[in-house]
Amino acid sequence: MFAHKPLIACFLLGSLPDLALAQAVATQTGNDNEVILEQHGGSNSALLLQQGDANFSRVEQGGGDTSLQPTHLELLQRGMGNQATVYQASDYNFGHSAAVVQLGDENVAEVVQADGNGSRATIHQQGARNIHRVEQLFYANGLESRTFGTNNLTEVTQNGAATATTQQIGSDNRITIDQNVFAYGGGVTVDQDGAFNEAAVTQVGSRYYTGEVNLTQVGSANSVQVVQWAGFSNFSFSQDGIGNELTARQGTRTGTIRGSSAGNDNRVNIDQSFDGPVLDIAQNGSANEIDVVQHAAYGTASISQTGDANVAVLNQLTEFAAPPSAAIIQNGTGNSTSITQR
Repeated sequence: MFAHKPLIACFLLGSLPDLALAQAVATQTGNDNEVILEQHGGSNSALLLQQGDANFSRVEQGGGDTSLQPTHLELLQRGMGNQATVYQASDYNFGHSAAVVQLGDENVAEVVQADGNGSRATIHQQGARNIHRVEQLFYANGLESRTFGTNNLTEVTQNGAATATTQQIGSDNRITIDQNVFAYGGGVTVDQDGAFNEAAVTQVGSRYYTGEVNLTQVGSANSVQVVQWAGFSNFSFSQDGIGNELTARQGTRTGTIRGSSAGNDNRVNIDQSFDGPVLDIAQNGSANEIDVVQHAAYGTASISQTGDANVAVLNQLTEFAAPPSAAIIQNGTGNSTSITQR
């Protein structure tokens, strides 16, 4: 027995070869409604609108047997406690797209784009305690996701030359991005606004590109974890608030990590390996700490702190005859500096 009132639209175009395009439109107003949509074969598109609480949508789309037959979905849910599940897959197609908008509290959106190339997903959630999860599992995919409100969660998994842009405005939000993007993939932008936010970004790839990651956090007690492995890694962070923490690792070939941190009680811990690291960090506040290890060639470090009781520790470890260069400038009272080069 379904608790929902179902509206079922099923298009199996693989059995209808004369039809090249399937279009589905569904509109529901009220509570506890359900949409189940299946589209297979050809170039399919769907527009789903649900207004009310505790509604459910499940969409499964598969394109045709040529690269020119992708699938397209637009889904809008307005209300509380709604759920959207989207699955798009085809071995041959290029350019699947899914756009999900949820306006309200305690909504869940799940988008899986498997197979296919060049898929695009756009997620927009506005409210409190919302969750969205995105999996893009083939090649050259892209994601844009936005969350406005409090206690929201964003989880992203991408494989194969993918890019992701995420934004959270509010407080107590979390972002997790896992990119395994061989080859020519990378590029993450994380933007958070509020207190007690968390962000974790992992990039694994090679040959080549795998890199970028831009991170901006405004608020207090934020925490960041970034891992970049292989490729032309860049990482640029900016934190503004109280009690922020940053941990970053580049196992890199040609790294760079820029930085900036303003506020109180910030901590930075960075580890760079292999060829090419360049590091610039500036902190403005009190009781900040910096701990940097560059066990790599071509290391150049510049650390600048303004405030009281700052601590800077820099270890440049290389087997090369000429040690890398280092520059540390501290202004304030009670600062300490430790530099090791060998």
